[in-house]
Amino acid sequence: MRRVLIVSPHSASRELLRRMLAEPGLSVSATGDTDDAFAAITTTPPALVVVDLRRPDEDHPLFLGLLRKRHPGLPVIALVPGRLRIFDGRHERVREAYGDTAEALHQMLGALKQAMQDLLAQDLIRVLRTPVGRA
Repeated sequence: MRRVLIVSPHSASRELLRRMLAEPGLSVSATGDTDDAFAAITTTPPALVVVDLRRPDEDHPLFLGLLRKRHPGLPVIALVPGRLRIFDGRHERVREAYGDTAEALHQMLGALKQAMQDLLAQDLIRVLRTPVGRA
């Protein structure tokens, strides 16, 4: 079973993201503590980490930088005000998600879910890809 880890300092956001991203065959866990997140990543690396940076918090931007440094190939989606930063382990792209309305939040969550599915599909392709080498 593939695992997604959500890191958010706000319990309401963690619960919303956990429920929104839940799918059959996917284990979604959430934490608000960055030390717990690093421990979980080290113990059992997830297929994807979602970091919520939409509200000001001192630890989570630092956490994102340390995460990218310590685990450079780990796919990460960072929710920042007005956009999604999607890192697939090699390249980063940005999807705009403007607005503070309920409709804008719905569109942002839809874009997040689509980005998550894309990254998990890429992860599965990497796992199933036939090794290529010299004989």
